[in-house]
Amino acid sequence: MSLRVRQVETVGKVTKFWMTAATLLTLSSTNIPAFAVVTSPTPPEVPVLMKRGYEQLKKQDFRGAVTTFREAVKRNVNDPLARRCLAYALLSSGDAEDALNQLILLTRLAPPGAADWCTFGEVYLIAGSYEQAEQAFKDALSLNESLFWARCGIIRAKAMQRDFKSAYQLIAELIADTHDEKMRRYLYRLRISIRKLELTPVPETPKMDRPDVSPENLRNPYEEKPGA
Repeated sequence: MSLRVRQVETVGKVTKFWMTAATLLTLSSTNIPAFAVVTSPTPPEVPVLMKRGYEQLKKQDFRGAVTTFREAVKRNVNDPLARRCLAYALLSSGDAEDALNQLILLTRLAPPGAADWCTFGEVYLIAGSYEQAEQAFKDALSLNESLFWARCGIIRAKAMQRDFKSAYQLIAELIADTHDEKMRRYLYRLRISIRKLELTPVPETPKMDRPDVSPENLRNPYEEKPGA
């Protein structure tokens, strides 16, 4: 398993800070290492916290979810689902740097799942590392080829690299494959955002929103549901 680490300068409203952008490269069933994690019984309060955090994510109460999932991680530091949810809640609340820190810790607990790669991709988009973002979303698709979040992520990464021909082709294919009306409305909005970006001078980068992500997408198939 290879590890690629690079520093990315992220510009805030007034200050600059450095993030260590780390991503695990291609993983397969033949090269996934044994993760040396000491397992311990899940404290009974953790499932309750996870269920509460899921509800907060559904209500888009991201700061509340951060507090809840941080408490769940504190109660069980080796729970990959709790740490994954914390990373996503941090990302959604605007703290990409701390989200990345949680993702790095998560890779020490378990092989990255599709949602983890997508979260990596979102962090890379924020940091301006668009090629790395595209690769992260592709890694997510290699684990879940129908994941809407990942397919949209690749489109957004292509657009940010100003590869508009590929972005338009991919979004047309995804619209044709998508029957959910809420998802289709998002794709139409995304196509408008791409067009605005195409007409925008290179130094400026209009924002392109993420698709809505169900908390259920944050759970790997082998993990139990919160509150179960």
